[in-house]
Order: sequence, then structure tokens, then C-alpha cells
Amino acid sequence: MKNEENKLSKKQIVKETFYALLAGIVGIVFVSIITHNWNLIAMVKSFKLSYLIFAFLLMFLDWIVEAYVLEIIANALEYKIAFKDCLNVFLVGGFFSRITPFSGGGGEPVQIYLLSKNNEIKPGDSTAIVAIKTFIGTFTRLTVFALLPFWIAMTKTQWKLSRAMNNLLNAGIILTILFFAFFIFSITKPEIVEDWIERLSKKRFLRKIIPKARIERGIKQMRKIVSDFEKARNKLFSSKKANIAYAFVMSFISWGLVLFTPVILLRGLGIKSPWPQIVITALIFYFASAYIPTPGGSGTSEIGILALFAGLVPQPLIGVFVIVWRIFTHYSLIILGGITTLRNFSKKKSKPH
Repeated sequence: MKNEENKLSKKQIVKETFYALLAGIVGIVFVSIITHNWNLIAMVKSFKLSYLIFAFLLMFLDWIVEAYVLEIIANALEYKIAFKDCLNVFLVGGFFSRITPFSGGGGEPVQIYLLSKNNEIKPGDSTAIVAIKTFIGTFTRLTVFALLPFWIAMTKTQWKLSRAMNNLLNAGIILTILFFAFFIFSITKPEIVEDWIERLSKKRFLRKIIPKARIERGIKQMRKIVSDFEKARNKLFSSKKANIAYAFVMSFISWGLVLFTPVILLRGLGIKSPWPQIVITALIFYFASAYIPTPGGSGTSEIGILALFAGLVPQPLIGVFVIVWRIFTHYSLIILGGITTLRNFSKKKSKPH
């Protein structure tokens, strides 16, 4: 039975990956048709090689820093996890976030599972590690965005966005703020969220779908996880403040690496648009694309970049910029994260904790 479930899981992963890549190919083909008429190889040659290498290093450093933040938080809870294992968890989580809709719904649960399964961390503690890392990352992004509201308000009109793109941008900002507010509430008051779930579990329609014994078993497990989570959270924010502050600093560095990648790529094409405007445009793209309902935003994100950067990049070059940027920051993680995920599935299953 377990082998059958494992096979089904692999099939599901392959199917979701196929959909994500297919959506990406459709987006790339569309961008190619309307920008450089399939002259991709000639356009790629327009890049200065040194800038391409530099942009690749920024992307790789971002992965390293993300994994390091995970290690910092785990160490603060006195779990000694090897850096390569943290990188493994990040890559697998990044892969799942890019093959699930809305750019990330599936990444965090998988990371929690891997921390518990491969590193013998209690479920509550692994939940705390990933939840606090997510909190720090979201806080960092919102802080960067909050520091620039007037700039965005002044420059947004210059992009001449379509009504659909403008609505998508506004929806991304609003949903991110709402998600962050609920996330903070969940971290500070997990017992209330637990109470909501318990009340929901008593609803008649749910008990018709899920057996009563399974619901009761799940509730019991949830209570244990919430209890362990609260202990881990209190320990981190009381006696391990220096570790949390360090994790915040590293998260800001990681976000800076992400936002400066398009600056380097455009410089590699010889485009001298002001770097602050490029960074702001990239920042708005990430907020707008976070809630696109395709797997990881594949396909539609390419079109979004095209719309946002149209005023900064000349028509013949914007297509190759979009494609190379997405390959560096999105599709490379699908490929490498997918390979890492398959390796994890191929390993002999350890005993459940």
C-alpha cells in the first residue's frame, strides 16, 4: 500500500511539473513571437558573458542565503542540521512552490515534512522553524515595499499598465498584506486557530467526508504540534533574539540579491535604465505575480514582466531579457529542485516520527 501511495505521489509530482513547464513554454513562445521573432540565440549573444555569470552568481548566492537562514533558525532551537540538508530542504520547497498555483502554496508543508522525516525534528519544532522563516521572509518583503510607497505612487503612472495588470498588482498587494496579518495572528495566537479547526472538524458535512476516528486522531496530533510550536516560538523570541535578528539581516540580503538580478541582466544587454526604477519594477512584479493561479505563475508571469518592463527595455531586447530572467530565477529551481525531490523520493523511507 505504501509503495502504491509513493508511486501516486511521484505521478502527481511529474504531472504538476509538466503543467508548470508547459505553461512556461506557452508564455515563452508568446513572448518570443511578439518581441524578437524567434531570434532567441542571436538575442542571447547580445548579452555580455561576464554579466550573465554575475547574474547567475547572484541567483546561486540567494539559494545559499535562504538555506543559511533555515540553518540559523534550526540552530537557535538547538537542532544541528548540516548546511547541505538545509539546502536540500530549500530546493525541494522551492520546487513545490513553483509547481503549485499561486506561487507557493505547497512549499512550506513539504519543508516541514522533510525537517521532521530526515532530521528527526519534532513536528511542532519543524513547523516553528518553517513558520518563522516564512514570517521573516514575508516581513522583509513587506518592509522593503512599505519604504517605497511614494516612489511607487509617482512612478506607477509612467508604466501605462492595462486595467487588468493594474488590478492584478493591487490584488497582489492587498492579498499579501491580508496573508501577512493572518500569518502574524497564527504565530501569536495559534490556540485560537486550533480552536477554529476543532470547531470546523465537528461540522456534519466534514464528518460525512472524513471518518470520525481519523478526524479525532488528526485533532490529537494537531494539539501536540501546537503545543510544541508554542514552546519553540517562545524559546526563539525570548532567549534567542540575536539569532532571529541575524536571520532578519540575512533575509534582507537575500531579497536584495533577488531584486538586483534584473539590474545586472539589463546592464549585460547595455541598457542603462536607472537601477532604482528597475528594482521597483521587479519588486512590483513579485507582488503582482504572487497570486497568479497558474503553477508558480508560469506562463502568465512572463507576460506580466513584458507589460511592466516595456517602458524600460527596447522592443527587440525585452523578450530575451524576460526569458533569461525567468530561466535564472524560476525554471532553474524547478529543474534542480525537481532533481533533488526525486532523489529524496528514491531514498529508503525512514521510520515515521
